[in-house]
Amino acid sequence: MIGFSSCESYLDGVEESIVTDEDIFSNYNDFRAHLDYGYKGLFNYHLYKQNTAVSTVSDQFQCPSNTAWQDYAQYVNTGNYDNSAGAFEVGWEKGNGYGEASTFYNAMTALRVVNNVIEQAEVSTAITESQKKDLSGQAYFLRAFFHFELIKRYGGIHYIDRVYEVDEDLDFERLSYEETTQRIIQDCDIAIGLLSKSRSGPNYGRATATMAQFLKGMALLYDASPTMNIANGYGEEYNEEKCRVAAIEIANTLQMADEAGLSLVNGTTFEKYREIFYSRNNVASRECIFPLIQKNFITYGSTLKQLYIPRSFGLSNNRYTLATHNLVRSFETTNGLAIEDDPEYDPQNPYENRDPRLSYSVLYHGHSHGIDGKGEPRVLDFSYDSEGNSDLNGIDIRGAGPDIVTGYYMRKFWPETANPWQQDGNYYMNWNYMRLTQVYLDYAEAVNEAYGPYGTADGYSLTAVDAINIVRERVGMPAVNAMYLTDKATFRKRIWNERNVELNGEFQRWFDMRRWHIAHLRENKEIKGMHIVRDNTTGKETFTVVDVTGTTRVFEEKHYWYPFSRDVIFMTEKFKQNPGW
Repeated sequence: MIGFSSCESYLDGVEESIVTDEDIFSNYNDFRAHLDYGYKGLFNYHLYKQNTAVSTVSDQFQCPSNTAWQDYAQYVNTGNYDNSAGAFEVGWEKGNGYGEASTFYNAMTALRVVNNVIEQAEVSTAITESQKKDLSGQAYFLRAFFHFELIKRYGGIHYIDRVYEVDEDLDFERLSYEETTQRIIQDCDIAIGLLSKSRSGPNYGRATATMAQFLKGMALLYDASPTMNIANGYGEEYNEEKCRVAAIEIANTLQMADEAGLSLVNGTTFEKYREIFYSRNNVASRECIFPLIQKNFITYGSTLKQLYIPRSFGLSNNRYTLATHNLVRSFETTNGLAIEDDPEYDPQNPYENRDPRLSYSVLYHGHSHGIDGKGEPRVLDFSYDSEGNSDLNGIDIRGAGPDIVTGYYMRKFWPETANPWQQDGNYYMNWNYMRLTQVYLDYAEAVNEAYGPYGTADGYSLTAVDAINIVRERVGMPAVNAMYLTDKATFRKRIWNERNVELNGEFQRWFDMRRWHIAHLRENKEIKGMHIVRDNTTGKETFTVVDVTGTTRVFEEKHYWYPFSRDVIFMTEKFKQNPGW
């Protein structure tokens, strides 16, 4: 566990270029360049080297193959968290190098950088007071951010608030989750006081007060959530008092975001909604609070071809992303009802009259996406011939070869011009670490747990229901049906569902399932797909929801917290391993 044990384990993996040197802090430009090295620790979740998208660790999406080089399928979905030191999500070593390494390695390396900036800025005479304020504010935000990235995976840790030397004893006792959160909040408050609410031009994407306020509210909501409440020793439900505090801070985020000029993207059409995730003209949308800026187009290259474009579209690739029926069944009907509650829902016409975000996010049987080799609209066909003639199976069954089939592909991050015939990937596709929609969802969750569906944060007029309806209305969905607003527990399910729908594929579901303490439940471990049989004589099709063989997740109580490196744990006395590992 880099940083908490022997001095060698802390420093050996750190890049030589970030070791303190007087020249680094001799002028503002070099000072800022050193801080930028801290930003390098932000992982790009569109990185093709992951082999499959990170969203496949939840029940929303699935790897098409469980072969050894499928990082998430091999280690996370099978529960083998401590089996690969170099794994992206659950590993702890350098892997592909800083910035493309495990979350743990990236965070630990970045923390050394930002602590160096904080310490040097305090005593520097080479920068102005204004520059010192801005550089320090960014560093405090990043320190809070990387600690949050660690604790939502590992639980409470020692708070790394300075640069440690090689001759120091680094065997520290762990803080509780609650205690670590309070240290994160302190750093957020400092950052909020030092930074401007927004940025533009070449500084766009650097830390702002709005980012720090967002992180503050989100960290408080996490700390109030069931799994964290268990870890803190307060019980198995939400902590209502903490939810009241979180609600106020999330409301403050909404206010600050408005002052910063942020607003929700119009989602009434797919063409408008997709601007949140990729665009030909804008590096990020107007609702993005914290983008990971990549200056160039994504292009028709490694990322799109490896993570999102399926084999059946003419590629020899089994690294793409399958949507699951677990996700698809979450999208309500246009009547504003869950499919199991709507008498008009037809399971033999399952995609008709559904929340438009279904077609925005998922490619299903009969959906069209881009063109085929003849220049005609490419229509998805996941059907099996009723007589068992494999030559008459649909193109997306025949074209899948030996791959796992769920009956769905991800659409959310796949531009329809990115195919072997057009080969057009000229889009900015920058990862949204924070966006305004999530603030409304966080607010609804915190307020509902503190006060119920019609409650508000102290000093604010927006109710929990209002916040959810704002998210729904921007895509043309009706307000939450009254049958779901009878009490806190009933509305909670709809809030959770709304997060599942709106934030699908954005690496939120994995952490939501874990903090809500529902990841171990059978319904969230068994992966469902849609099996379609067509009579190729009459054209009649039959839809059946099925279990997808070989995809059941392994998730036990111990998996709520990732393990630290066993080799390091054996070398420490004060620092303790997470339970069950």
